[in-house]
Amino acid sequence: MQATLDLALDLNCEFANFYVAMAYPGSQLYKDALRKDWPLPETWNGYSQHAVDTLPLPTKYLSAAEVLRFRDDAFQVYFRNPNYLAMISRKFGPETAAHIGEMASHKLERRYLS
Repeated sequence: MQATLDLALDLNCEFANFYVAMAYPGSQLYKDALRKDWPLPETWNGYSQHAVDTLPLPTKYLSAAEVLRFRDDAFQVYFRNPNYLAMISRKFGPETAAHIGEMASHKLERRYLS
């Protein structure tokens, strides 16, 4: 995950997004999650990447909460990065950079991070 964030920072593209693995109903990953007894969202809302009750899959080494925390922190790191904001300001103007800075100043409320 860190290598992916580092690559995104190095590329310094106009936009990036960071997603967590979700076992959507009907997918093979969902069937695998059921077989392995991994926790799954209790509602459809829990499958949304930005919902309060988002519940991604864990990894072999990290809990779902740790994965989600990294995702949310990566979003903050990327969109608050001074190199990124300088590039946006040059290409799209300081107002756009300020808007992105404002957007990134808000953290998503998450039920499963505690």
